[in-house]
Amino acid sequence: MLDLVLPRMRVGNKKTLLEDLARLAAPLSGLDPAKLLLALQERERIGCTGIGHGVALPHARFGSIEKPVTVFARLVVPIEYGAIDGRKVDLVYLLLGPEIANDEHLKTLASAARLLRSPTARQELRRAANGSSIRDIFSNSQ
Repeated sequence: MLDLVLPRMRVGNKKTLLEDLARLAAPLSGLDPAKLLLALQERERIGCTGIGHGVALPHARFGSIEKPVTVFARLVVPIEYGAIDGRKVDLVYLLLGPEIANDEHLKTLASAARLLRSPTARQELRRAANGSSIRDIFSNSQ
């Protein structure tokens, strides 16, 4: 379910987070990092993807992507994100999907949202020892 796991990501702010995610996700998606960053920034202008409880779900769609690309980052130090509840964010799930949402994209988004809404899962993700443990939490939630 996860293409890349970053268990100890260090960023100082939302701008840097989105820049780093775009740079790291670009090779996985076949997209230009600048184009990817622009799409993420535009999505944030439409409405903040900070869903509360320390979680952000930045996402964007592209015509050139055929299947979802996912990146999970756990931030070492929580950052201001403009989340709906005003809390700082430390768990970030990036989803890049096809322009026309297909079943796989919708299932991926629904599964991630369900997992990240769970207080128990969020606690487990924050306590996970490493990237492998984080992958296991996501795998076991399906």
